[in-house]
Amino acid sequence: MLRNRLFLIPVLALALSSCAKSSADLVEISLAPIPYVIEVPSDIAKHLTIENMESDSSSDFTSQAKQAGAIAQMYINYRADDGSIHGFAGVYYFKKADFEKAQNPNEPPVYGSKVVEENEMILAIAGPQDSIFEPTSQDGKNSMALYTLVYDPKSFKSS
Repeated sequence: MLRNRLFLIPVLALALSSCAKSSADLVEISLAPIPYVIEVPSDIAKHLTIENMESDSSSDFTSQAKQAGAIAQMYINYRADDGSIHGFAGVYYFKKADFEKAQNPNEPPVYGSKVVEENEMILAIAGPQDSIFEPTSQDGKNSMALYTLVYDPKSFKSS
């Protein structure tokens, strides 16, 4: 019994230290003017840039989203190890009623999937369908991890 306790203590200490390390490695990236930040590991955060979709006034889709009631629209871009930049996900912020009105139950969501609902507001993500990177490459691994994070409500914090 004593041997089991002595073995268990180092295992628990190691598990706790790995949790502390991973939470300390999280970086908050602002999605302003959307009032949220996304928390991502620092090794992925260095690959990300945030871009306001509305800065491209020639985009019909951005205009359509605004007419549908989008309060803010942002891109999450991923910069690969080779320096190329790829649009990773669209982030949309709507009043709940406008978001629901813009959806057609017989079609895929136009403005992404609802990830956070708070105070009658919706944060929705339209992310990638497939990775454009080789899954075993570092960019492929980062892409898969980021895909999981953008659809996890726990990754987003009110700012």
